[in-house]
Amino acid sequence: MDVNPWWVAIGFGGQALFSARFIIQWLASEKARRSIVPRAFWWFSLAGGMTLLAYAIHRQDPVFIAGQGAGLLIYLRNLSLIKRDRASRQQAASDDASSVEKPTASSKACEPEGSPLAAGDNWLRAEHARLAEENARLTHEVARLEARSARHKASCA
Repeated sequence: MDVNPWWVAIGFGGQALFSARFIIQWLASEKARRSIVPRAFWWFSLAGGMTLLAYAIHRQDPVFIAGQGAGLLIYLRNLSLIKRDRASRQQAASDDASSVEKPTASSKACEPEGSPLAAGDNWLRAEHARLAEENARLTHEVARLEARSARHKASCA
């Protein structure tokens, strides 16, 4: 078998890109404290898959070629779905912003002066709601962990 060092380097480079996606997914999940698949996961999958496909073609390995080729379709589809979802969310946010009434003097009076919400910025309202939901989720998680800790302490006593 012909072992060209450039092709070996390409193969290892593709494998490194492909493997890096799992590290990215793991770190993103740890940061979020829940399992998530970030967009970078799919980009690394695509880059690693394309590089490994080139290596497989060079090796003339039909099993390897079929496996990497099929994977590329899945990675591209996921990136397409993410792009469509983002466009849909942006459109929805734009529709929401255009349908919101401009704040009146009486509605402004309900907000503290200098508050970002007093400006009637729809994005800030949505972000405020999202953060309130996240706060509620984290409060629930803290309570769950405290109860678990108390049960553990009681079982050790």
